[in-house]
Amino acid sequence: MSNVNDKKNLEDGYPSSPVDSDFDDVKSDLKSPSEMTSKLADDDFGDAKIEAVANATFKAALAASEPLKPFSRTSIQLYFIICIGFLNAVSSGFDGSLMGGINAMHQYLDFFHYESTGKSTGIIMMYTVGSCTGSFFAGPASEWFGRRGGMFIGGGIILMAAAIIASAQNVASFLAGRFFLGFGIAISTTAAPTWVTELVPPQWRGRLAGAYNACFFLGSIPATGAMVGTNKMNSTWAWRLPLVLQIIPPIIVMSGVWFCPESPRWLVSRGRLDEARAILIKYHGNHGETNAVIEMQLREFQEQIEVKKLEPFWDYSMLVNTRNARWRLLCVALMCWNGQLAGNGLITYFLPVMFKNAGVRSSQRQLVFNFANSILSAAGAYSGAFATDFIGRRPRLYIGAFVLACMLTIVAVLSKEYGYEGAPTTAANATIAFIFLFGIVYSFVYTPLQALYCAEVLNQRQRAKGMAVHILISNCAGFINTFANSVGLGRLGWKYYFVFVAWNCCASVLWYLFCVETRGRTLEQLDEIFDQPWPARASMKKTKVAFTNGQVKVVG
Repeated sequence: MSNVNDKKNLEDGYPSSPVDSDFDDVKSDLKSPSEMTSKLADDDFGDAKIEAVANATFKAALAASEPLKPFSRTSIQLYFIICIGFLNAVSSGFDGSLMGGINAMHQYLDFFHYESTGKSTGIIMMYTVGSCTGSFFAGPASEWFGRRGGMFIGGGIILMAAAIIASAQNVASFLAGRFFLGFGIAISTTAAPTWVTELVPPQWRGRLAGAYNACFFLGSIPATGAMVGTNKMNSTWAWRLPLVLQIIPPIIVMSGVWFCPESPRWLVSRGRLDEARAILIKYHGNHGETNAVIEMQLREFQEQIEVKKLEPFWDYSMLVNTRNARWRLLCVALMCWNGQLAGNGLITYFLPVMFKNAGVRSSQRQLVFNFANSILSAAGAYSGAFATDFIGRRPRLYIGAFVLACMLTIVAVLSKEYGYEGAPTTAANATIAFIFLFGIVYSFVYTPLQALYCAEVLNQRQRAKGMAVHILISNCAGFINTFANSVGLGRLGWKYYFVFVAWNCCASVLWYLFCVETRGRTLEQLDEIFDQPWPARASMKKTKVAFTNGQVKVVG
């Protein structure tokens, strides 16, 4: 398959850009498929390095630029800056594991007269309701006030919500706090990943953007650890104190976000090109000098934003008006539904119930295991994030979904046979081990990709509105997930696990048939892929290039 986008970009060239001369050799090779074939037959590349790449234009720009130094003073400064964005994911992770542990505390259950499963724990759903509502305001907040402004607004709402929840004296107050918490986190976690993705260098985007969602566990670990200690208190402070600790991430975000650079893309959209250029030169180059990659990015930003300005804000037709667009939306929907309904909801909110089904009845022991699971899942998530640039999305998803189905099947069988008090220690430990393994595999497969993959498969014209749809679909799936889990576990116990076994088996087939591979391709090159008769199959093809004397040539 010829690389149409590479050919178009290289023939158009980059006027007034320092990378023009670096593309001369690529232009001469990107005539037509037949000319490239004959060129390959005639040319002797000798010892040239042959590599399958996504986009020859981008490779040429990288070849013409000095490699970024990952441990330079500026790079280390950038890492600390994006940690402000990562803390928004920490807030989300803190709440996710917090409610799972609090559900195991008799102090909390007795105060509100709740059971740990059944319709009574529908109080957890209010967070999802708030998040669904907040998703409608998340886009405008980060567009009108900037990405930093979106994080600041979301952080302020989270602070207010944490105060309401921690001081709640009745169910109504607790529900109100949960609603506003979901509302604020929806805004902050919309602005933050967008900011991180737009700020980091494109050659590091996969790892750093994947690491963002993995920071969920940097909130999960201290939340579960705190509850191990506070559970020994014989008062409501056993559950109130962990809720108070929830204010720490948003306070840091609100205090530090205005000392961080704004998204260069947002600055360009406001006509502040010089500021955007200065940020790119500082953080995407070495020695405070521009390079080929920086100039290419600035040109792309300007072209994409000009198109965006022509579209009315109420028009969502670009998500469904072509076959290309519908394939992209399908990929987004698959990630939303499969990622939310893989069984992770059992781990996030109802892990103590799963341990109880496995024969672990002690509340203190359940909290200790909950803490251990957070640490192990964090290891899986960060391993997955760092592997993002090396392992394809497609095999990772369809193989991972099948492995998750196998894990849950084993957990269900072991829970049936040995899920009673006084069961053999070895059998109970085996059940717990597979619960832990499920969390590790899920975190490796889905956690780093949930935000990243959706942003990748949407083109620039669709991305803002498509990500808003992504948030809404994810929250709707989360709403169903949370409500169904509370009722299903209460009525069916271990049998309910087979619902997710079946879903993961279906997800594996769907990923194999419809998942489009995005690794190693620029966002622009994906247009060609989605225009093919079957994009999932076309996405597995590569373009071969030869690196010789600092130049890039397409060889097949």
